[in-house]
Amino acid sequence: MLAESLRAAARGLHMAGSFALFGTCLAAAILLPPAVPARLRRALKILAWTSFWLLLLSGIAWFLLQTADMAGAEDFADVWSAIPIVATATRFGELLLGRFAAAAAAVALFQWGWPKPAALIAGLAVIAEAWLGHGGAMTGPIGHLLLIASIIHLASGGAWLGALPALRLTLKHLPIADAAGAAQRFSPIGIACVLGISLSAAAQFFFLVRSPAALFTNSYGLTICAKILLLAALIALAAVNRTRLTPPLASGAEPARRQLLRNVTTEIAAGFLIVLAAGLLLQLTPPTMAHMLNQQ
Repeated sequence: MLAESLRAAARGLHMAGSFALFGTCLAAAILLPPAVPARLRRALKILAWTSFWLLLLSGIAWFLLQTADMAGAEDFADVWSAIPIVATATRFGELLLGRFAAAAAAVALFQWGWPKPAALIAGLAVIAEAWLGHGGAMTGPIGHLLLIASIIHLASGGAWLGALPALRLTLKHLPIADAAGAAQRFSPIGIACVLGISLSAAAQFFFLVRSPAALFTNSYGLTICAKILLLAALIALAAVNRTRLTPPLASGAEPARRQLLRNVTTEIAAGFLIVLAAGLLLQLTPPTMAHMLNQQ
């Protein structure tokens, strides 16, 4: 139980790092005006490096914990001997190492001032997680549909939740008129991402949970309930930001900027909890799969 919890935490932190790196690169590519203050550029570069190190260190922890589980290791010597096999002969190892390489390339490109290709590569690293989830483990039409839903879910989550820390820095450091423009440009992205998350989550619910009663009778369903509540809070805050705070920000109201920064900070915290919950979900067996295993 402890080992499973540690794997879930490491996986969630790894996902948070990959989301933040992708979101930072994406925000720099599409939100910033032509003239960007030097302190904002520095802050975004620090955020990108921080995201990369979170991704890397938590990914290494996840790799070691997963290797121990795959090898049935009793001590570190068993883990050490299994590392080359897991790294080169399993989908998990190959994809994780590939994500490390893609993240390193993305953060390097971002530091060199090329946010668009950095965002593309970081985005590919985010959606590669789909092949480590339930859709990637299943075959046939259902597996393919789940894989597509997972790709949409990850891309939407990374673009929205991952961009929030960069958005906060942008709102804080830009002149108020440019900050209002950045908030306005982010709004349609957030709406599209919410739509993508909602539709893909509905597909995942249909194939992995099926029964509403299952939301309240097992750990998988209860974790989904927690995600839904957090997501609802995020959507409510985003609606307030869009309808009540962005218009006065465009008029130069400094109090609107301060409230917007507080709201985005709350969104970042809620988004972080959502990603941790997603890491836990990916370590749990969905009700429909548990039913199939019980029938065997």
